[in-house]
Amino acid sequence: MDYHLQNLQTGERHPLHPERTLIGTAGHATIHTQEGSPFLAALVVQYPAGWVVHALSDDPSVVLNKAPFRVGQQQTFRPNDLLAVGEERLRFVGPRNLPIPPTTTRAAPSCCVYVSDANGVEECRVVDHGLLFGRLPVCHVRFADTRLSRIHALLATHAGGWYIHPLAKGPVGRNRRAVEDFAQLEDGDELQIGPLIVRIELSPVTPEVPELPARAGMQGPRAEPAWANFSVATAETANTSETPEPEISPVTSSDRNSIHAAGVRLDRWLRTQETNPPTATGLGGWLGAQRDRLQRFWHDTPEATSARSLRTSGQVNRAFSVLDRAIRAHPDSPGLLRELYRLYDSIGLLDLAYRPLRMIEKLSEARGSTDTWALETLARVCESLGRQRPSMSDRAIGYWIKLETVTGVSYAQERAAVMATRALREGGFTKTADDEL
Repeated sequence: MDYHLQNLQTGERHPLHPERTLIGTAGHATIHTQEGSPFLAALVVQYPAGWVVHALSDDPSVVLNKAPFRVGQQQTFRPNDLLAVGEERLRFVGPRNLPIPPTTTRAAPSCCVYVSDANGVEECRVVDHGLLFGRLPVCHVRFADTRLSRIHALLATHAGGWYIHPLAKGPVGRNRRAVEDFAQLEDGDELQIGPLIVRIELSPVTPEVPELPARAGMQGPRAEPAWANFSVATAETANTSETPEPEISPVTSSDRNSIHAAGVRLDRWLRTQETNPPTATGLGGWLGAQRDRLQRFWHDTPEATSARSLRTSGQVNRAFSVLDRAIRAHPDSPGLLRELYRLYDSIGLLDLAYRPLRMIEKLSEARGSTDTWALETLARVCESLGRQRPSMSDRAIGYWIKLETVTGVSYAQERAAVMATRALREGGFTKTADDEL
């Protein structure tokens, strides 16, 4: 096999299968990572235009070429690219004369996805990025049914086409035929993903759909992208290396300062919002149960999709404005709060990152469930904030303990790291009464 991932710690080489190479702790993963790393961190596949790695996790420990690699992102693999998953360091190795992907590719058609469950409940969404189907909170299309695996399938776009990738042992069907590896989709295809029926409608991109413009030499405002009004019609290729990336203005100090000021106001407003659990008895309990049963599949909302597209194109002020309006209208939406955290994280506003994560935790508790992604991310954010605010170090330790209780996985190493950092900040370890015994 000419292409493989090499573990830099052990020197072990893992051959890459062109159809599907899964990386994570899952039993069916191709490359198994250490305990404590994500269930599935990434998918490596060979498309006609080249090797591509898809992110399948929002775990902060998943990093590609020293940059966070979050769910929904993809990258064309090139020799010596480095993928970090937890403590693992995996380097992509291939022939030195690896062909360079073409610099221009046709735009992917607009994709409209209709998802329906066994009860006939259906929802439609126009998408411009990869969709994960499964039961885990990280999935964009989430459904609480054991016939659906934790991470079951990925709908992804690449080089002008849309593809379906099975990611679990459970079957994925296309037009009533099993998909063994992955399959390119056509207009009108019907997918069977666990108990879900997914109908695909593809519409070619028309010349009227604006492209992301290059800013070199441009004056005046940028052209409006197709997704500015929540109608997504362009493929998520702006962040991939198979197409020439537009020159995007970096986030300036004024942008960051204006978002910080508005973010502080939103933070104060979020503190006043209560997350009351649904009524468990009587007519209210029955209505609440029906609402939960008919709850939308989608982890994403149109506003979250729009904000993500604006953020990845460098328009962070507009992305924040979309989220600010949407969250004030729907403060009980974990998807919007998660996207707000991602925006803060992407521009380094760590002091504001705590509140949306805390709201997600409270919403989960009100619904009688636990969002382990939110707990782990809260622990890491509190750990970072603890360098300036000592009380946040205690919160970080508390979240690691809570995560241990929920998952049954030991986070003693993470707790020890927080305590060591706190001790160094305070001038070294001090003796306790127990030490005297």
